[in-house]
Amino acid sequence: MNRERFLILYCLVVGAAGWSALILSSPGAAPWGVLALFIILALLIEAAAFRVPPADPHSLTGIIILAAALALGPSDGALIAGLSGLIFGVFLPLIYNRPRTFYLLLARPLLRSGVRAGAVLAGGALARLLAGGAPGEALSLMALILCYPTFIQTNRAIREYIQGNTTGVLTWWQSAWMPVLAAEIAPLPLAALFAAIYARLGIGYFIFAAAGLIVASLAVRQAAMNLRNQGASIRELGLLNEASREIIRAELDVEALSELIYRAASKVVDTSSFHLGLFDPDSDRYTLVVRVQDRVRLPPLTVDLPSGDGLVGWMRQTGRSLLVEDFATEMDRLPARPRYQSERPPRSGIYVPLLDGGKVIGTISIQSYQPYAFDADDLRMLSLLADQAAVAISKARAFAAANERAVQLQAIQDVSERITAILDLDQLLPSVVRLIRERFGYHTVHIFLMGEDGRLHFSASTVEGEALERLRQLVLHPGEGIVGSVAVTGQPALVNDVQTDQRYINDDSNTRAELAVPLRYAEHVIGVLDIQSAEAGRFQRSDLFVTRTLADQVAVAVKSARAFQAQREEAWTLNALLQVAENLSRAPSLDTLLPAVVRLPPLLLGCDRCYCLIWDRPAASFTPLAAYGLRPADRATFVGCPIAEQDAPLLAEVVRTVAPLALDSASGHGHLCAPIIERFGSASFLVTPLWTRGAALGVLALDYGPLPHHFTARDLTLANGFASQIAGALESALLAQEAAQAARLEEELRVARDIQRTLLPSRAPNLPGWDTIADWRSARMVGGDFFDYWYLPVQQTFDGNADRSINDGLDLQPLGFVIADVSDKGVPAALFMALARSLVRAAALDGSAPSVALTRANRWITRDTEAGMFVTVFYGIIEPHTGRMRYCCAGHNPPLLFRADGAVETLHTPGIALGVLDEITLEDREVCIARGDVVVCYTDGVTEAINAAEEPFGVERLIETVAAVRTGNVQSILESITGALGRHAEGPLYDDVTLVIIKRVEHD
Repeated sequence: MNRERFLILYCLVVGAAGWSALILSSPGAAPWGVLALFIILALLIEAAAFRVPPADPHSLTGIIILAAALALGPSDGALIAGLSGLIFGVFLPLIYNRPRTFYLLLARPLLRSGVRAGAVLAGGALARLLAGGAPGEALSLMALILCYPTFIQTNRAIREYIQGNTTGVLTWWQSAWMPVLAAEIAPLPLAALFAAIYARLGIGYFIFAAAGLIVASLAVRQAAMNLRNQGASIRELGLLNEASREIIRAELDVEALSELIYRAASKVVDTSSFHLGLFDPDSDRYTLVVRVQDRVRLPPLTVDLPSGDGLVGWMRQTGRSLLVEDFATEMDRLPARPRYQSERPPRSGIYVPLLDGGKVIGTISIQSYQPYAFDADDLRMLSLLADQAAVAISKARAFAAANERAVQLQAIQDVSERITAILDLDQLLPSVVRLIRERFGYHTVHIFLMGEDGRLHFSASTVEGEALERLRQLVLHPGEGIVGSVAVTGQPALVNDVQTDQRYINDDSNTRAELAVPLRYAEHVIGVLDIQSAEAGRFQRSDLFVTRTLADQVAVAVKSARAFQAQREEAWTLNALLQVAENLSRAPSLDTLLPAVVRLPPLLLGCDRCYCLIWDRPAASFTPLAAYGLRPADRATFVGCPIAEQDAPLLAEVVRTVAPLALDSASGHGHLCAPIIERFGSASFLVTPLWTRGAALGVLALDYGPLPHHFTARDLTLANGFASQIAGALESALLAQEAAQAARLEEELRVARDIQRTLLPSRAPNLPGWDTIADWRSARMVGGDFFDYWYLPVQQTFDGNADRSINDGLDLQPLGFVIADVSDKGVPAALFMALARSLVRAAALDGSAPSVALTRANRWITRDTEAGMFVTVFYGIIEPHTGRMRYCCAGHNPPLLFRADGAVETLHTPGIALGVLDEITLEDREVCIARGDVVVCYTDGVTEAINAAEEPFGVERLIETVAAVRTGNVQSILESITGALGRHAEGPLYDDVTLVIIKRVEHD
């Protein structure tokens, strides 16, 4: 609710309350002729009131009202006060030529009359209360003198506060306290004399005395006006001097200075209608900082005001002041036409520019509904005040601009520090737009990056939902839209009204302003930072400074993140190729090699299907040797069935040119390889040659669908690398000597397996109240999985130093246990497992917290090995007597905690595998294991075991299996898991399988 409506509501409520009290007091005991006489006298005296702006008119009416209350009683006195106040209040706007508004014609007269009536009734009630019955004349007079002015002035203070807050109250009190005291309060004791004349001498003498009071009112009015005119110059100069000192001492805050200027002007001239407006130095925007209309404080207002438009625009253009004595007669002679449109426009006004060094920074204007309300002296005083105000406001603006720039630079530094620490591009860009929105208040922030195709691709935004999904599909050509033009020119674009810019692409109906800045690195534009607003004219030069500075920082961060990403991808590519080579080189026969050939590309490149086809040159056909991702029925009719060269010209072209071919969109090119693309619904297709020793063995085909895939340079590099490795492996698989080599290898692996088994605990720890069991099975003769247990000292649970046997039987010793999975299988994994197991155990036996121990082990592993392998580890420490378990998960499958009530929790912490990076960050967490709870730790060989339909065993099936037998002992739980796993896989394991099961039971 705005001030005007609240003021009207206050008037209606308080006025109605006063009249309600008057009606309930049953007035009208005195003859109506007497009542009419008193009302007429009150109106005549009220008409002789004098007014000292910005206060209400002051008069001696209170003498007649209190005299009526003393002579006729409080109820009739209240009636006279209410009716006279209501009548005069209605005519007051007409007398002073005020607007005919609901507030002035009804609400304020109702308030005026209600408060007066209530004040008289309150005085009578106070007198009766003090007297304990019928009060005497003296006591009644004292009560009325106390209540009447108190009610009247309190109401005025409240009304001024509603209109103008504390400023309004102070302005009113500074100008009104003296006439209130001299003309309204001090003469009130004369009411007793007038009451006595009426009661004892009769109505004739009373009328004669009232006539004298009217003459006295006129004399007081004339004296007040003479006094005001005589002291005007001295007071104005004093007030101007005081205002100047206050402005000089004021804080460097524009809004505070504007309030101070308004109060200072109120001491010099009538500021019932007062405007103080400031121009934006960089645009045509004009803001009314202080806006008072009919003594009602209105909120600030910002408009577009070109130079020369209206009286204010004329002042900005010329820097000259203007005194208008009567708009009605001077309108045709004015230098400019007023912009406002009103049913009741002002009749006179003063317009003064705020000049600082010859530049107009704003204006001050006062207006009145009476003609000739202002003169040249008022113009002179307001001009002197404006000169002081302009200098102070300019300094405040400069200080605010410097402070704002300092804040902006600090915010830019904070944002830069935070974004430069992020090296993952997928995390960097969302963080950038979010930080810009949080620190600078820009709601809509986009980032577009230049792609390898020379187009701008959407990368990050602060929008969400459907709008974000639309943006993800947006690709802009250079020069397209505001963003595309910025990418071409390399220069920022600030558009405060997109409807007037032909470059704007109307992709968001809410956008009204846009600021786009290029992301430049060296001499190259690598993207665009785009900020949009739903408010026209939202962006200023300060916003351009901020965004350009931010754009430079973002460009550096993007370049660093891309370099880091490229290095990481290169390392990952090399490691992936190494893993492929190692996996393929360990395949003992063609039967085991082919499933790995078609399984590894989906794992590393994410394709949905993979095929390996051998080229038969004499028959001019391709024969599929293996396929991954097909249904069993499709695989049965595809593998081993030759494809003629003419039916697959794409495959023939790859064999002929020995170069890979990629189809980002294969749906329209099915004829190039109909037996695959059309049959299996390929969306994207990549074919690489299997070339070795100058001959083409065949092709490796990567099939994506139903969703398309955009092939990158990394995809092609990896595919070529895989093809080279696979070609070599296929050639090796065809050599006869591999059989003898496999036999020797098998014997060696058998010995290695026996050695490896000795590295694992031979039996479970003996913990009273705990039941523990473990199972280790490798997919090959040796494997990369391992588990281990060790006790830690009681007094040094997490930071002690102990190395005891797991069967010492110490009840209170914490138990540390670990389960781990090396990134490979076979001999390399087994060797790496032995190294990792020893280093992890050595790092943990000092009693360090799990995250500390694993971090230390990671440093040893990365220092002592260059095999490019890594190991995932879960390490937990159990306090047997409390059930507390502190754990850390370094990239391992999160163990499952089965609560006794049937709930299932996963035990995971953030972190990556050991051996990947030199420095890693791990985190500890803690859980309490209650009686009946079961912890199941496993490696990925359990959940990734597949059946004939290539369906993995999965975590959900594991949870269902354990949940069904969780109340049994650990032996039965282990048997249930291994049984379910065997029934599911129905064949040899593809990966190592390790299980560690711990259950807390009742202590015997």
